[in-house]
Order: sequence, then C-alpha cells, then structure tokens
Amino acid sequence: MKTSGIGRQAMAMHPEIHVEESGTPGSPAVVFLHGAGASGRMWREHLTRLQGAFHCLAPDFPGFGRSNHLPSASRTETADLVAELIESRVPECRAHLVGLSWGGGVAHTMLERHPDLVDRAVIDGAGLLSWWANEPFLAAITAITPFLHTRPVVALFGGFIGMGDEGKEDLRASSRRAFRRAFVDGFHVKPSAAELAAPCPTLLVAGEAETAVRPSNAAQASLMPHAVAVYAPGVRHGWLARQTDLHVRMVEAWLTGQDLPAELVPEPPAPFAVERLLRELGEETCDVDDRRATQPR
Repeated sequence: MKTSGIGRQAMAMHPEIHVEESGTPGSPAVVFLHGAGASGRMWREHLTRLQGAFHCLAPDFPGFGRSNHLPSASRTETADLVAELIESRVPECRAHLVGLSWGGGVAHTMLERHPDLVDRAVIDGAGLLSWWANEPFLAAITAITPFLHTRPVVALFGGFIGMGDEGKEDLRASSRRAFRRAFVDGFHVKPSAAELAAPCPTLLVAGEAETAVRPSNAAQASLMPHAVAVYAPGVRHGWLARQTDLHVRMVEAWLTGQDLPAELVPEPPAPFAVERLLRELGEETCDVDDRRATQPR
C-alpha cells in the first residue's frame, strides 16, 4: 500500500489520533472532518445512517476530542494526516471528504495538496475569501480562549451552533492552543490555482445567514470544473446541528451523484466575488482561466 513521505512525516508527529468508524472496510470511504472545538463525534448521525453504503472515518484532530493529549497541528499538517489516514485505511487510497468550518478548511487544503486522494467533497461553512470582520473576530477568540473551558464560554458556543451535551463535552476537552490555532489557520485559507483545478466534484455549502461564505463559495464554484454552490435557507454556521436530517440527506445525495435535496438553494456567482477571487490568485489567474469548465454541472 502506497504511503507518501508527507504522510509518514505527519503520522510520525501524531501517531495516536482517535478515529470514529462505521461501515465495512472496502466499501466506498468517507472521511469526516470536524470543526474547531468539536470531534469526530459531531458526525455520529452521519456515521450511523451512511454505514450501510460507506466505510465512514471521523478522526479527532490533534488537540481535540480523544486526541486532545496530542500537540496541535497546523491546517497543512492536519491535511497531511488526513492523507495518511486515507492511504493507510482505504484500500483504493481514495475517499470522499466532508468537512465543516475548520474541517472545511482542511478539505480545501486536501484539494490543493492531495487531490489524487479525493473522490468527491462537501465543504460546509468555509469560504476562501476573507471578510472585514475576520481580525476583530480573531481578537475575540484570542480573548476568550483562556476561558474556553468555563461554563459561560461553553454556553455561548453551544447556543450559537446548537451543540448538544456531547458537543459541549468536546469543547471543554479541547486544547486551548489547538482551538485558537484552528481559527487562525481557518481564517487564513488562501485560494490557489491547484485547488481550483482539482477534478473531484465539490459541493460548497453554507447557511443562509453566512453572508461572507456564500459569495465566496459561489465564486469558487464558478471557477472549478465540477463544483456546485448552494445554501440552506433559514440557518447559520454549523447548521448541521439544527438540521441534521437535511445535512445527512445532502451528503448522501452528493456522494452518490443523486439530486440534492429540494430544500437547498443554488447560489449564483456574484461578479464582485469572482473578480476578487481572481485578483487574490494574482499570477495564477491565467492558469485558472485556462482550466475553467465548459461542461454542464
């Protein structure tokens, strides 16, 4: 079984990551990538409902969940860990990816660094374009991180995302350093021609209230050969906790090449976002233009 040098180095750094697992090895594999402060347990409903058709793997990233004893890892290091997980646990060395928030940022990096390992991808709540409130938000994260395990902070995040008891338990278990690092790394994802040229079908999704992520997703989808952008109406970031059934049906439909649930709304590209994305690509823009899709989506 092939194992890249990058993967070996990543696993040498963090050899003991915990992985939630369901389904039968040898079935089409799906790797679920959790958000900051969460763990693989956030995907439990997905793992339960999809185990008949898929081999599901949901790692706890270093510093989170049952991997909280491990030192935190950068987004790039985490993507390399996911690559090694696929190479070591999936016979075909290819898997679907489903990532939320910080996990969505890891999925972006996987498409850039390891596109050959990815079959289809769902990236939820993780746009490539920054927004004006990024730095103030990061300052707020820095301010509350020392108090991450306190009841008021857990209640604040739990209420915003809709965390249940398990989610709050995971947040209390998170390494403070890993928590802050995930937000810093997540807000500094940069667009790259390599990711936009990735051949795997990619669903870019957000909640309706994610007004910064939605135009970013639509712009990215317009530049990728096999990407679609949609939003879920009436919800905000982390909406899978409140609309779990819809999220599972969406993931299942995309991974099996079926029509998406009718509740989801297609996201048309906004010219200003497309122009900004091309501008941020800079010298890579010509490469992206050369590889734009001509086939219907």
